[in-house]
Amino acid sequence: MAGEPVELSVVEARDHFSQRVDKAAFGNEVTYVTRGRNRRRVAAIVPVGLVEAYEEMFDREDGRIARQRLDEIRAGTAEVTSLEEVKRELGL
Repeated sequence: MAGEPVELSVVEARDHFSQRVDKAAFGNEVTYVTRGRNRRRVAAIVPVGLVEAYEEMFDREDGRIARQRLDEIRAGTAEVTSLEEVKRELGL
């Protein structure tokens, strides 16, 4: 990341939206959007590469967990519930 993140209120972010998008896209900068008297962070304008890396990380972790669960099922160490049983329990 380039420099310290910037914090702007919703109104400030609206007034400078194009500039902050350019800073994210070309300057690799993060802008936090805040709301309320306590200026609580509620959103962010971030470089797309950061979001793509975040999504990739989740995909890898989901794959790791799925492989682990499948190994547990194959080894007989996981509790397995049939779809029919789940439907019955949910009244479907």
